[in-house]
Amino acid sequence: MTHDPTPAPADDGVLLTFPKGLVGFPQHKAFRLFEPNDGYPLKFLQSVDAQDVSFTCIDPVSIKQDYEVPLGAEDSEALRLESPEDAMVLTLVVIPDDARQMTTNLAGPLVINAKTKIGYQIVLNTETYPLRFPILTKD
Repeated sequence: MTHDPTPAPADDGVLLTFPKGLVGFPQHKAFRLFEPNDGYPLKFLQSVDAQDVSFTCIDPVSIKQDYEVPLGAEDSEALRLESPEDAMVLTLVVIPDDARQMTTNLAGPLVINAKTKIGYQIVLNTETYPLRFPILTKD
């Protein structure tokens, strides 16, 4: 038997549902979240319906310790969060040709109920939360 170099089957990762999709991708509601070995704090989010639609994500607290998402009552209710510990927060990463210049969007976090696996992309004020926050600090 030979080794098949094709990607892992679609049943790998954690299945997440975004009832409203993501900004710019409202038609994509089901995603799989992958955490590569030795990849922390980066994760990968891939559409179940269109595997060419995928995003690199990061745990924003790993690069900005004071980062908090102000959730309104409507967002908390939609997510059915019973406690703040149930919320997993990720932000989308942009990786340009020079990976040292990669940034994350702190104004559009993904907030996911870790128990129900339902998530929403929250849109925050860009004056307070930058669209392009540098991930790597300069030495």
